[in-house]
Amino acid sequence: MSMQFGPFQDATLENLIELGQTLATQVEKMTRLQVETGLESSREAMAATQALLAVKDPEGLASWQATYLQPNFDRAADTARQQYAVLMETREILADAVKQSTADATRQIQGNLDRLAEGAPEGFAPLFQAIRKGLDTQNAAFESFTKVADQLGGIAEANLLAIKDVAVPAPKARSAAKRKTAA
Repeated sequence: MSMQFGPFQDATLENLIELGQTLATQVEKMTRLQVETGLESSREAMAATQALLAVKDPEGLASWQATYLQPNFDRAADTARQQYAVLMETREILADAVKQSTADATRQIQGNLDRLAEGAPEGFAPLFQAIRKGLDTQNAAFESFTKVADQLGGIAEANLLAIKDVAVPAPKARSAAKRKTAA
């Protein structure tokens, strides 16, 4: 019996190694994104602090807000979108791996069940039929779960896009109102 599972175990090991390498690539993408964003944010924070210290009037503050505040919000939103994209890509990789391993395991189990059923005494056919129905039910439930997860991913992505559209830009610098003084 262990010889029948040998090829399945080798294929599973190869799939796990490939999945590990793919997930390591995803971690590398996320880490690179976070490091690059952190460095850029630090540079921008230093420049914004220096510029803020040089502000001397309300117009300068408004100009500072337009120059530093809104671009930083935009950059943060863009970074969040990029991180979300990497996370969604990773979710897809994991979902595909689970689907593949589930399909492989189901095929292997069904093949072994068929071999056992062929050699089983006459009265055991209903038992094997019940086991097959149970496997079919589990597969259908897994497919339904996968569809729901995909729908939730679509909703989350739509919400992220909606948040982007709702973001309010920073106020623009107003020109100084000239006051008339009585002489």
